[in-house]
Amino acid sequence: MKIGRRLIVEESLASVQARRIATEAGCAVGSIYNVFEDLDDLVIALNTVTLTELGQALTKAHDDSRTEPTAARLMALAEAYFHFAGNNRKLWRAIFEHHLPEGASAPPEYRDDQNKLFALVEDCLVGDLPDNVERRSAARALFASVHGIVSLALDRKLGEFEPEETHRQIEFLVGCAARGLSEK
Repeated sequence: MKIGRRLIVEESLASVQARRIATEAGCAVGSIYNVFEDLDDLVIALNTVTLTELGQALTKAHDDSRTEPTAARLMALAEAYFHFAGNNRKLWRAIFEHHLPEGASAPPEYRDDQNKLFALVEDCLVGDLPDNVERRSAARALFASVHGIVSLALDRKLGEFEPEETHRQIEFLVGCAARGLSEK
């Protein structure tokens, strides 16, 4: 796990290869497969650690803003997400770059970890969206929108990376969403 994480941080997810990890660990490739079912299982384990760290950052932002209005709470989560992604770019990207083979599913525990993060956004919307289905959908839409802004900014897909501009875009999106919620 330490070698795999270091490889992601120093290079990228593509550098996580069983033979390379085994060589660096001084063990046989088969030893890795005694612990992990396959390379996807190892990557999911590595990404679970990153999701846990992201969850800690988001939970802190969520808890620190608990008494704030909806817009401020959502903005706190969005900013925490932006900062985590910016400070842990390759680990953060690995979560989204990893694709399981067709027909394979992530373990239920991994999906539970993801759902815990969505639940933080959902909790911010409880007072504005009492319907569970609508709130769940809104939380995912907000996440996808903020993620898109952050991803495009960090990958410099819309020009040079400018943190202040990215912050303004996130603030615009969250502000519009919060105003729309208040008009419901």
